[in-house]
Amino acid sequence: MLFDGKNNRIPPYIFLRDDDVWSDDDIFLELLSFLKELSVPVIYGVIPARLEPQMVAVLSRAKRENPDLLDIAQHGFQHVNYANDGASKYEFGAGRNYDEQYQDMQEGQKLLQGAFGSLLTSAFIPPYHGFDGVTLDIVDKLGFQVFSAGKKVGFLREFIFDLPARVALNEYRSNGVPMVFDSRQMLLRLRRELLVGGIIGLVYHHRAIRHVSDMKALKLLLRYLAGLRDRGVVRCCLFSDILRLRKYGG
Repeated sequence: MLFDGKNNRIPPYIFLRDDDVWSDDDIFLELLSFLKELSVPVIYGVIPARLEPQMVAVLSRAKRENPDLLDIAQHGFQHVNYANDGASKYEFGAGRNYDEQYQDMQEGQKLLQGAFGSLLTSAFIPPYHGFDGVTLDIVDKLGFQVFSAGKKVGFLREFIFDLPARVALNEYRSNGVPMVFDSRQMLLRLRRELLVGGIIGLVYHHRAIRHVSDMKALKLLLRYLAGLRDRGVVRCCLFSDILRLRKYGG
């Protein structure tokens, strides 16, 4: 828990990330509307090679109408798993050389810049949270300002903000099938991180919602988060907010 020079508690920043975004299905649209009602901002990790034209329209309109409530960020390229040795999954990682990673990351960047222009936030989210040193070199070379995996990078580049999503709100079985959203587990994980403070990232996958109970559990967590924000316990933010804070101070 952090305190200022006068021993006043500093509320932690919390960002919310929804990964694997590419089409405007009913579940996505329901959560987009729900988050807007709560005024809880969300970062959408968009898969460039899968992005559908209607989703470009939906996200662009939402960003223009409520710029403080969402960021649009790059989530890999095709979201393909290249790990073939039973190791942790990755699209960008040790089994792919510099040229392969560079080509995919750059092509994804071009696709999203063409689709969203100035509405796009300069952030890269590696699929499966997989990456290596080569990945970070390319993130730096292509001018990304934020890198967001599931843990701290450990060897930062000078101009890249390392903003990991420390809390996974949903999990998957070993065969890739989503597990049921568990409101108790989500709340316990969030509360544990609140004791640490700092910048806390929460990540969920709207595509993992399979049951009515999943949606209810996630909405419960989101209402709880909005309540914490309203009481001044936390400050909800986007990548773009953190970038502005670094640029202008505060």
